[in-house]
Amino acid sequence: MELVLLRHAKAEEDSAALPDERRELVAKGRKRAQAVARGLEKLLPAGGRIEIWTSPALRSRQTADIVADYLEAAAVREFAAIYAGSLESLIAEWARGDGDRTVVVVGHEPYLGIWARQLAGVTVPFKKCAAAGFTLAGPDFATGTLRWFAGPKVLTALGDNKD
Repeated sequence: MELVLLRHAKAEEDSAALPDERRELVAKGRKRAQAVARGLEKLLPAGGRIEIWTSPALRSRQTADIVADYLEAAAVREFAAIYAGSLESLIAEWARGDGDRTVVVVGHEPYLGIWARQLAGVTVPFKKCAAAGFTLAGPDFATGTLRWFAGPKVLTALGDNKD
């Protein structure tokens, strides 16, 4: 199974008047998510089945919807475990499916960084719209190897490249 961990795009600032889960993407964040989606397409296996999983937080859902639209992926699925940081719940869900797919998980820091260390023993800097691709080994998909990491500027440049 291929796994991509993607941090959500830039959102409204945190404030006491707005619950964290309701923070929306700002215009710059939407634009960046679109550019990153174009770059992600170049890094994902050609012709493979792509699933988009997201945290229910609005900023993650909006990022996931942008990526799904661009990649022409099936419906976006929300998992509270992504927002809560429960890798164990996600691993159990991955194990229910087959290994012939790519799952793009749109989530939050610090969990994405923690999960990269738990899955592959690597430390990666998940800035907003940064992504890391892993190959996970079955049958439980609980360990894997980092295949690539790209920050938002690199993903944008990949998407702008016509080759």
